[in-house]
Amino acid sequence: MATFTVAELQSMLLVNMGDYKTARGDQKLLTKDLGSCVGVAVRDPQTGVGGLLHVMLPHYHAAYEEGTMAAAAKYADTGLDEMIRVLVMQGAERSRMVAKIAGAAHMIRNAAIPESRDISARNLTAVKEKLEELQIPLLAADVGEHFPRTVVFEPGSGTFRILTPGREEKWI
Repeated sequence: MATFTVAELQSMLLVNMGDYKTARGDQKLLTKDLGSCVGVAVRDPQTGVGGLLHVMLPHYHAAYEEGTMAAAAKYADTGLDEMIRVLVMQGAERSRMVAKIAGAAHMIRNAAIPESRDISARNLTAVKEKLEELQIPLLAADVGEHFPRTVVFEPGSGTFRILTPGREEKWI
């Protein structure tokens, strides 16, 4: 797996699990350890405004949080709505937005739960359905299989770098 210099790491905005960050231009956004989670990078190529969302679960349900207000970014549906709202406030145009995704790995193999029904598959389906609902084209994806991913996203260029232990870097 690639390594980063201290300066590179200090210049990146870290997107924690169940959160999102936005940036402009060559500012890099980093999220680590995408197992069954999905990293969703959305940008407006004309303005260079973009964001990276680390989706943990497919859909918001009040029952998940038992009476407390959940962080919208945990979920594909509310997380994308919230990040898109903020991107528009920062100057992105909804009609120009495009997306790339990574993650949704089948991290736990269980004979009783087929891969098509595990949380990673449900996360992936929810992200794709929400992007379609929002009419945001999905340009590229690196999803599935059985290994975690770390991603670095640069909103200005659209560069989406995927790092996986023991595998070559990917750029999609």
